[in-house]
Amino acid sequence: MKNFLVSDLKVIDSPQAGIGVARCLNDLGHNVYGLDNTPLVTTSSIFKKVFTVEEIQTLNLDSLVRKIRSIKENYDIDYLVPCYDETVILFSFLKDKMDYLGIELLAPNIEVLKKIRKTELEKLKNVTISPQLRVSSVEEAQEFAQKIGYPVYVKGLTKAAIRAEDNESLSAAIKRVVGIWNGGEIDCLIQKSIKGNLENALIAIRSGKIVSYLEMEKVAIDGNGSTWFGKMTTKKDKFDSMQKLVSEIGFQNAIIEVEGIVEEETNKYYVYEINSRPPAWIYAASLNGQNFFEAYLEPGKDTVFGKKEAYFGRETLHFISNAKDLSGYSNLQMFSKGAAYKTENQKYPSDILL
Repeated sequence: MKNFLVSDLKVIDSPQAGIGVARCLNDLGHNVYGLDNTPLVTTSSIFKKVFTVEEIQTLNLDSLVRKIRSIKENYDIDYLVPCYDETVILFSFLKDKMDYLGIELLAPNIEVLKKIRKTELEKLKNVTISPQLRVSSVEEAQEFAQKIGYPVYVKGLTKAAIRAEDNESLSAAIKRVVGIWNGGEIDCLIQKSIKGNLENALIAIRSGKIVSYLEMEKVAIDGNGSTWFGKMTTKKDKFDSMQKLVSEIGFQNAIIEVEGIVEEETNKYYVYEINSRPPAWIYAASLNGQNFFEAYLEPGKDTVFGKKEAYFGRETLHFISNAKDLSGYSNLQMFSKGAAYKTENQKYPSDILL
């Protein structure tokens, strides 16, 4: 039995991954402690205790380390699992401090995180992405969108993806994305939309080896492009390419999600994002007989793959084991308005650490 500190526990609007991670660990009999920057989180029985540490958002790093050290001393924490992109960056920057405290950080190191930024993906040999451009004005964005052809996606450098069909919706999407993430300053990506099926790969990596692997198809998404209803499959179509990708990037100890789209006409897989932490739907895999933390903590000789298909919805609240179709689930177009915040003088870890 191990002691885990799991971050990012909010369940309002778009559930964060900490809840699903905690449930996976609970099912294995481990002690799970929660960590968030606000007390407005779940305090259910899946956590032994929940700690409020506002330094996760204020970025007072010295104070943050002191609080983590105190939690370690009192509760003998073995692992820290950051479950949100910005929190992963924050703690990866502090990895040497976590090592010193004797806490294993289940996340990529800072050099790996730099390689998988959306702006850097085109530099990877084992990744194909659709045409994209980082822009600093609406005019520049519209010029590029007209050149590559609509529809396009407006993307924040760390989070958010909004589809635009024309100049007017492009301008509105840019305003929305930069208003949430950049304080109104235009610094975002414009990327060509590829027609095809949205498909993800969930990957657990231990000491550079893939120890658990699952492919998922998106059935319905929210307003930010996140999975709101999906189908876990038994396919291994992308496994060989994912092995090459993991090796090229240099992942060591992490559970990640690769998001992409299979183009209808060519069957080519375009990667559009690599999430450096577990997704919120990870507990659906556990309910379906594939607990990624079991494989991570006690890796076997062979990689664990999904053994059966199943559908899930939202934060696995509508898990359907062995479903053959979606009859009875007609209301799939569920949308989330998204939630992100910071004051004028605050920055995200990605603003200052990468």
